[in-house]
Amino acid sequence: MASVVLLALAASLPIAVAFVLLAGLRWSAARSMTVGWVIAAALGLGVWGMEGTWFAAAALKGVLEAVDIILIVFGAILLMNYLEVGGAISTIRWFFRRVENDRRVQLLLIGLGFETIIEGVAGFGTPGALAAPLFIGLGFPPLAAAVFGLFFNAPNPQFGAAGTPINAGVETLSSTLSGTIGVAEFKSIVSAWTGVMTGLTFVFWGLLGVFLLIYWFGDDEERTVRGAARSSAPMVPFALVLGVITGLVQWAVAWFIGYSLPDIAAGFVVIGLGIVMAQYDVLVPEKTWTFPDRGRWSDTWLGGLSLDSISDDEPTKEMPVWLAWTPYLLVAGFLLVTRWPGLGIEGQLQAVTFEIGNLLGTELGWDIEYLYLPGTMPFMPIAIGTGLLYRLDVEGTVEAWRESVRQVAPAALTLVVVVSLTQVMQESATNPENIAGMMQVLSEVLASAAGGALPMVVPWIGALGTFVTGSNTVSDILFNSLQYNAAENVGLSRGMIVAIQNVGGGVGNMISVQNIAAICGVVGIAGREGDILRKVAVPTVIFALFVGTVGTLLVYVVAPGVF
Repeated sequence: MASVVLLALAASLPIAVAFVLLAGLRWSAARSMTVGWVIAAALGLGVWGMEGTWFAAAALKGVLEAVDIILIVFGAILLMNYLEVGGAISTIRWFFRRVENDRRVQLLLIGLGFETIIEGVAGFGTPGALAAPLFIGLGFPPLAAAVFGLFFNAPNPQFGAAGTPINAGVETLSSTLSGTIGVAEFKSIVSAWTGVMTGLTFVFWGLLGVFLLIYWFGDDEERTVRGAARSSAPMVPFALVLGVITGLVQWAVAWFIGYSLPDIAAGFVVIGLGIVMAQYDVLVPEKTWTFPDRGRWSDTWLGGLSLDSISDDEPTKEMPVWLAWTPYLLVAGFLLVTRWPGLGIEGQLQAVTFEIGNLLGTELGWDIEYLYLPGTMPFMPIAIGTGLLYRLDVEGTVEAWRESVRQVAPAALTLVVVVSLTQVMQESATNPENIAGMMQVLSEVLASAAGGALPMVVPWIGALGTFVTGSNTVSDILFNSLQYNAAENVGLSRGMIVAIQNVGGGVGNMISVQNIAAICGVVGIAGREGDILRKVAVPTVIFALFVGTVGTLLVYVVAPGVF
């Protein structure tokens, strides 16, 4: 065991050093992970004795597999920028401002509805970046806008942009899964049980959000547990109905259809239902709740901004509301039809591939299902169609593409390095001395340390990965193999443990260094990251403990026989 521990310590260096550089020295993710990649390469060639050709092929496979993810990210961001330039986002903001004046209702409609939709069609930090200015436009304090932009993006990234975290995370296990279970079948297992855990979370997440909104940003007498509970009580029926519906739809789609559509479907159902309930006063409290007068807002609430600097301008309606939502509805419709079991369309799309086999003369290969990949179909075509639908001129079109390239470039470089790093660590198992690979030895030590409590530990590892990298997808790519092997060593369900890792990665979005910095930039309260972190740390702990507890029950009691 001593030798395994020493190897595990060595194998942990690439990730540990990268994390220290990211969180401690505030290096960029791309720069930090590049250092991690160099360390992994040195270990693979020097300690594990990987053959040069095999090492190069593993690294190249990682680069190629990153292309799939980059295309999804780019397509999703491109669609969002077409909507921004075309005026659809402004119209959506205008619409929300007229639905309901109660801040608690607004919080739930945007948090459970709007942010869930945006995560499903864009992901990668965009829900909070769009929701925070929307909250401010509705009259929320800047700090509240930032906090709840992050808060409501915690149960959603598990299904990311059309299921990217599950798709990309499980793809890195393709070599590990070979000969045991099909990759598509394993993705279905991860999707289904992820939906169970996030679905249960949604039941209480909206109500928790309402309570925290009042506890943190209410009147003096409301900023106590009893006071916040008293002002939250009238919202219990409304919040529970929307929370249950969000969770139920997300779970049902994840379980019966797949990982591409849960967020989009849940978001549209809930936002439609919520707007109807709000407009017809169904379960809406008679007494409207709002924030204290602006003159009483503290410097902390304002994020250091002056009251005069906070725009109170009305967002403009630049097109019919139905037209603003049309591109997202088209994405949802396409994914629903092509992923619906029994129609046979999914298999036909997956059969069309571009493949490169025997990379550098090895048995490693790569392929891309370009008609099934959400980035190339439907995100990019619908984005281009959106430009035609909104009659964008050349200048607007160029702006949408230019902004998308600018936004995606840093993420693309990070993804290339991270996926390549992960492949090198996994493929280090193939070496002349038959030494267990880097991921294997790390898994053995993790399994030995956690033992039967592994399901309680896994969410924190997933959250740690996202905390540092800013991406649930990257966290899954980094740790799925580790979690899979640890589950195998302990004798627990591998699919369930990987699903818990995926849910934990979403938890980490609330406290992600990059996400907090980005949302501070959007809201204009740079330098107040600590104020935000102190608040979102509370629901982060609640979510992680809940997932660990539910995961433990699933693994040991509900479905111990899952692969």
